[in-house]
Amino acid sequence: MFWAVAFAAAAAAVGCKKDEDPGAAFIGRYCDVYKPCCTAAGLTGDGAACRTLFMSTLAPQPKYDATAGESCLAALQETAAQPGFCEGDIATPSVCAQAFGGVATGGCVQDSDCPPSDQGDVRCVSSTMSGKVLHQCQIQTRGQLGSMPCIGSVRGGITLYGGTSDGSIPATGILCDGADGLRCDGTACVALAAAGEGCSGQSEECIDGDFCDVTVGQCAARKAIGTACIDQALECANGSYCDATGMTCVAQLDIGAACTDNGQCLTGNCSDAGTCAATPTGGANPFCG
Repeated sequence: MFWAVAFAAAAAAVGCKKDEDPGAAFIGRYCDVYKPCCTAAGLTGDGAACRTLFMSTLAPQPKYDATAGESCLAALQETAAQPGFCEGDIATPSVCAQAFGGVATGGCVQDSDCPPSDQGDVRCVSSTMSGKVLHQCQIQTRGQLGSMPCIGSVRGGITLYGGTSDGSIPATGILCDGADGLRCDGTACVALAAAGEGCSGQSEECIDGDFCDVTVGQCAARKAIGTACIDQALECANGSYCDATGMTCVAQLDIGAACTDNGQCLTGNCSDAGTCAATPTGGANPFCG
């Protein structure tokens, strides 16, 4: 998360117009640093996804600062040589946020900029509101039934952020944990539905091990290998997927097996070469698409 926020802070302030623009050249060189991470993860290494990520967060800001930009790139190259860089475990050099005038709004660039709190974990969160990129320290706490405002759900130790409908960043954000039988409905922590209870088509609404059966609009136990399926998300049990050819749940494929879709692979990564590859690192994903 450290590098992602710093990356967004730099990206948010870019005002490039042409490929020859110094700011655009900086973006290209910045993205080049991450290319080895992409190729090592079996993902596209052309830098297109990284550049798109920059462009999607553009906001009117002061012009590119070449001095800060060169310092950023030099520091980033040194950082890239450290273990954990591709995994996103290494903080992006803080000078990178100054390449286009610093943080757009707020008082943080990375988590370490935020003062600790005995109320919960503190994170530097970025969001877009009215076309402007916001950066703000946020205390994140584990919610209970009815806690609000919730900003995301935790399932299997993985946090899926939903943010707020207006793009604002509340000072305290609630995370609803599936281990507590809860999910975030966009406003408050609500109970996960058990088998036989209604759902609106999203399997995230159901308790662990169940999926939302759209044919009846209810949560149901996920299907075992050999069971007929309709190719619905999370319909088949862990370690299997719905084979569209035979419309039957079959075992997922191991690394090296031919594939056409991520869901067919145990690793969740069907590479551009058409074979199951190792699971991409969290750090590489946003930059590699």
